[in-house]
Amino acid sequence: MTILFITHYSGMYGANQSMCRLMVELCEKYGVHPVALLSRRGEICDFLDQHEISYYISHFYWWVNEGKGVFQYLLNLRKQIINLLELRTIIKLVKGEKIDLVYSNSVTINIGFLLSRKLQCPHLWHIRETLQAYDFKYSLPDFMVKKMFDKGADKYVVISDYLAKDYAGLLPVEKIQRIYNGIDFSRGNPKTEKKTGIINICMMGIISDQKNNLDALKALCILVNKYKLANIRLHFIGGHKTDYLQVLKRYIAENELDNYVVFHGHIKEIDPVLSEMHLGLMCSRDEAFGRVTVEYMMHGMPVIASNSGANPEVVKDNVNGFIYTLYNADELAEKIYKFVSDPDLLKQMGEAAYEYGKSNFSSEQNTRAIYDVMKELVGSK
Repeated sequence: MTILFITHYSGMYGANQSMCRLMVELCEKYGVHPVALLSRRGEICDFLDQHEISYYISHFYWWVNEGKGVFQYLLNLRKQIINLLELRTIIKLVKGEKIDLVYSNSVTINIGFLLSRKLQCPHLWHIRETLQAYDFKYSLPDFMVKKMFDKGADKYVVISDYLAKDYAGLLPVEKIQRIYNGIDFSRGNPKTEKKTGIINICMMGIISDQKNNLDALKALCILVNKYKLANIRLHFIGGHKTDYLQVLKRYIAENELDNYVVFHGHIKEIDPVLSEMHLGLMCSRDEAFGRVTVEYMMHGMPVIASNSGANPEVVKDNVNGFIYTLYNADELAEKIYKFVSDPDLLKQMGEAAYEYGKSNFSSEQNTRAIYDVMKELVGSK
């Protein structure tokens, strides 16, 4: 099969990391020929070049936006018209590839639906996010959105039961299939001996209101001042939304936490850093799955996650970590303290987290399940 993979951005955060791993494993294990379509150049191009995956660049727009008001509404309609006009260019670019199936990697783009109709091939729409998590709105009127989703794909893959419920009223239920994200566990090693003088607590991903990094800082403040802990460090790994970063830095300054917090920024080679971490935090609201949660597990870390979104599907309370109530910093601090005060519990749950993650969220399982869907869709045509 030749599959056209369409991504909604050109960086290498969670969604594209998952898609790129999927492309590589589909090629290596099942002989699939992957081709990528990007709207612009970016970090993902380095990965595609390295793995000799062909890609084409042609500018197209999202069909969701943050803006409101009449002007923004008209602007969004204009973007959709440009997408329609861009189809001819894209079809010329991929003409020689003989595409068997179009794969869209996000709900934020509808260009895959339009392309599949023109190419007369199946469309697999992989939905990895909720719109409310990012305050997005569809660019088209509600009745047009519903009509597009009715016909928009031959199959909709969602990455959690939480996401399936979220879209149940919008997507044709019979076309929805839940397939959990997968991580390449060959990179991890839970048996690595970690230094125990300082307990390193990790929070990975874009620093933003949706990721709710402030819960982690508030819990840190409680641990330092109420529990009198000095041997802890909170590590933020990832890019940031500028306004929210300033909120965090003000909180750090006001509460004299500078010596306890480390900002790493975006790191390409993350495994050496994660191997030094003892405990992972997932404080997000409306988390659709939590790829980084499984990355923590892959490196032998138990995880403390909020009770929001799909977190309780991935983190099993008292098995591979703890669940705390979203925005309850006191409860989060209490859960962290359980690990800090009991190294044996930290080690035991870290190993359990690795085994649970490997058994339920490996990239091999993810790739096999998606390949089966692709094979079925292409075979039916």
